[in-house]
Order: sequence, then C-alpha cells, then structure tokens
Amino acid sequence: MSAALPQLRLDELLEGLQRQVARVRAARDRVHTLLDAVLVIGSDLELEVVLQRIVESAVSLVDARYGALGVLGEEGTIRQFLTVGVDEETIAGMGHYPRGAGILGLLIRHPEPLRLADLARHPASVGFPPGHPPMTSFLGTPVMVREQVFGNLYLTDKQGAAQFDADDEAVLRTLAAAAGVAIDNARLYEDARRRQRWLAASNELTRSLLSGTDPAAVLESFTSTVREMAGADLVTLAIPVGDGSELVIEAASGTHAERARGLVLGAATLAAKVFASGETITSEAV
Repeated sequence: MSAALPQLRLDELLEGLQRQVARVRAARDRVHTLLDAVLVIGSDLELEVVLQRIVESAVSLVDARYGALGVLGEEGTIRQFLTVGVDEETIAGMGHYPRGAGILGLLIRHPEPLRLADLARHPASVGFPPGHPPMTSFLGTPVMVREQVFGNLYLTDKQGAAQFDADDEAVLRTLAAAAGVAIDNARLYEDARRRQRWLAASNELTRSLLSGTDPAAVLESFTSTVREMAGADLVTLAIPVGDGSELVIEAASGTHAERARGLVLGAATLAAKVFASGETITSEAV
C-alpha cells in the first residue's frame, strides 16, 4: 500500500504537467493564429476587402458560429453591416440589417468589450426579428481608428463551449486593435487614390475646354466621370441663371438624367444654397 501512494502522486504530477504543457501549446498556437490573422487583414489596401477579412478572422480566432462588423455612421447608427455565418437567403428573409438597437446599441453607446453567456437575458435585449437565426453567447468589442470608434465587432455562439471566455475577449481586443490600423491604412490609400482620380478628371476637363471641344459635351463627360467616382445614382451640374439666385441643370448623368436636364432650381433648393454659400452641404433627404 505504501508503494502505491508514491506512484499515485507521481501519476497525478505527470497528469498535471501534461495539462500544463497542453495549455502552453494551445496558447502558443493561438498566438501564432492571431499573428497570422493580423498579417492577413493588413495585406490588402482595399477597404471593403479589409473589413470582410476582419470579420472572418474574428470568427475563426474565437471559434464563433456567427460574426459581424457594424460600421457606424452619423448619430451612432449602423450604416454598414458585414456578416459571416449567415447565408444570403436568411439575410433576405430578415428584411434589413440592424440599425443599432438592443445589445448592438448598448455597445455603440458604451464602446468597451462586452461578454454575455446569453444575450437574450440581458436587460438591453430587444429580441430577434422574424427569420433571424437563434443566438445565445455573445462577445463584442469596439474597433477604434485614430481614437475614434469606427465600428463594433459582434461574435455569437461560441462553438465547443457554453460561452466565450476571458482569453477569447483578450484575443478579440488584440485583433480589433490591429484592425483599426489596417482600416486606417486602407482609408489613407483610398483617399490618396481618390485624390489622384479627381486630379486626373480635373486635368482632363481643362484640356478638353482648352482644345475647343463643345462645352456641353465636356460637362456631360465630366458629370459622368464624377458619378462613376462617387458611386452615385445621379449627378447633376447646375449653373446660375442671369444675375438671380436660380440655377438651371446644364448637364446630368445617371438615373433619370434626361428628366433632370433643363430643370430650374429655385433659391430654396439645396443646390442653390450651396452656390450662394460656397460651402459643401450633405443631406439624407434631398
């Protein structure tokens, strides 16, 4: 009996050491996976590609079934929602993406990591819309770009466990920090490319006008170029009528362009206000 006790203690010690080695190996492997994810999301300068890779990497790193990146717009609402794990048919059945209510809105109002065992039990939960897949465990964290909240990462349904743990949260926070740098680089690249395209379009406009090309044709070409660069449905170019405050649309490109040409814009219109003030005006309701 006395010989069996030391052997039992030795077996327990060996088992403990094996568990410790397994944890160290798992941590090492996870760090390598995290570094690989950081390299992947920073390897492209196309913003849309970077954003999608961020969500895919987050889902993979914390073993989530579903993942999303909500990009914030004006007044703290979600203006873009990129997802992983939800098929197109399910998305179409839900009608529209979240605007920022419930748990998602909570993370918008309080931009700090949030980990829940069951998001439906949280007081801020507003439930799911019809057709939305059921979700339980939740992990979210903000993505900061130059000390400003760009958006939030949302992960749900931890696979292989009941809920996300502190290690998952730490990994996701690290990924979010790297994502902020990648997004910033992609935006800088996009801005530089946009300025280059604007400069090229401006130079082309000047050359066309100096070459004696019909001004009407030049303006039509210019509005078409602007529409392509801005991704707009319709671009119009209005000029003042006489000495008054009214404008007339001289050139147009895009949806219903033929109906827009020749329209007179009164002093109360946004276009006339832009012309009178010399300042840029944006609006969600023209």
